[in-house]
Amino acid sequence: MTVLPDLRRRLPAMPLGRRPFLGLLGILALPAVARPSYSATGNLEGEGPEGTAVGYILFDPDSGRAVEARAADTPFIPASVAKLPTASAALALLGPDHRFATRLLGGGLSGGQLSAGRLSADGVLRGDLILQGGGDPALATEGLLQLLDRARAAGLRRVEGRFLFDASLLPELAEIDSGQPWAAPYNTGVGALSLNYNRALLSWGRGGPEALTVADAGRLPLDSVTVLPMAAGGRFPLLPDGADRWRMTAPAAGATGATGAAWVPVARPGLAAATLFRRLAAEAGIALPPPLPGRAPAAAMPFATLDSLPLAELVRGLLRHSNNLSAETIGLAAARRLDPAVATLGRSAALLQGLLARQPLDGEGWSGLRLANHSGLGTGSRATPRQMAALLRAGGPALWDLLPGEEEGKALPPGVRAKSGTLAYVKGLAGLLTAASGRRLGFVLFIADAGRRAAMDAALDRRVTAIPSDARVWAADARALQSGILERWVLTY
Repeated sequence: MTVLPDLRRRLPAMPLGRRPFLGLLGILALPAVARPSYSATGNLEGEGPEGTAVGYILFDPDSGRAVEARAADTPFIPASVAKLPTASAALALLGPDHRFATRLLGGGLSGGQLSAGRLSADGVLRGDLILQGGGDPALATEGLLQLLDRARAAGLRRVEGRFLFDASLLPELAEIDSGQPWAAPYNTGVGALSLNYNRALLSWGRGGPEALTVADAGRLPLDSVTVLPMAAGGRFPLLPDGADRWRMTAPAAGATGATGAAWVPVARPGLAAATLFRRLAAEAGIALPPPLPGRAPAAAMPFATLDSLPLAELVRGLLRHSNNLSAETIGLAAARRLDPAVATLGRSAALLQGLLARQPLDGEGWSGLRLANHSGLGTGSRATPRQMAALLRAGGPALWDLLPGEEEGKALPPGVRAKSGTLAYVKGLAGLLTAASGRRLGFVLFIADAGRRAAMDAALDRRVTAIPSDARVWAADARALQSGILERWVLTY
């Protein structure tokens, strides 16, 4: 077996808008609809996929005045549109210039107590080397190489103590949502020490006439990856078969040429990152023992620090690529500013929701709003179009300027900048548009078939990653409906 890290590089930075941050203290209220909905929307449900509900609100982003609405107080599953309130709260609590620091530290032993490590004249650390995660959601392999280069420049050549990894800044969770397939690469582990978006490439080859026998090639420890039933070219239950070998049942006895590869989620990100760091250190001439979890002492000696991109740039990438790990890490870091002891995604998301939903809101108000996590993955979250519009307004220009549009490769009409959200039988979009008249408007649009989504969840088999073909057809119809509504708004207003 070969387990390779995702070696994608960070995207180049893009210039930030210069408009001031409105923060969370602005008026969130969205008044009732100013006039009846446009008559052409009267039969939207009939025009969309059968059983599909449509809800939206079109509003003035500065005043909050609703221009047009339909089912604006009906709860919908927001999917990845839920990343908008996460980004809004994080920008407010941490600041757009906040950076996450990954550090390489030295800790020694003095009288049985951890203290600062000591580096001898010949480059020997008389103590432990500690890789400390700071919550950087975009940390990549190249970042570990930079830390190693800086440590060698500081004189480090050999370590006499242990090699520890410290991921204590944030809780470490094996997955984001328990309602997803085991091997879904978008449902990764979460932690303060995350690498390459916590995905690994699992590859295998034939080992016998009736089974695929594979061995760990040393890239990542198998117990750091979600090694559970997965589908890849057929259902291959991956089961332990000895200390360092694993057995994958072939899809059919006697099958030939059964090789392949699949991206799988990393369930223990701290261990995975530290294991890869150890291999890179060996290639750089620094031998390290196997990594162990631990905490850096307060007096630890810093060898190297790697700062992330500014939070605003991380949020720009998050909204463009909709990476779930990034949303959860950023959300946890923000929530810990409110409660340093927060340990679950549900509690963390509830803290940010409470911060954002303090202002009065027309219609049904904030009743029924629930953010189950920071990414919107899963079906536990609920928001009405009116509520999501208020959350979008809470971010102000600091958030609006980061929304992706057509120029970032999004399938959106010119002049529309928005965050999308997609699950099987769920479609959402929220952002700002510039109408043909030049008028700028905010909007939230949800399309969903709650019945078919509930049936799909009830029949969940976590071994299967494939999306039902019927859901793909529904998605295409919902996408066409979404485009038609956007086009009408642009042309009408």
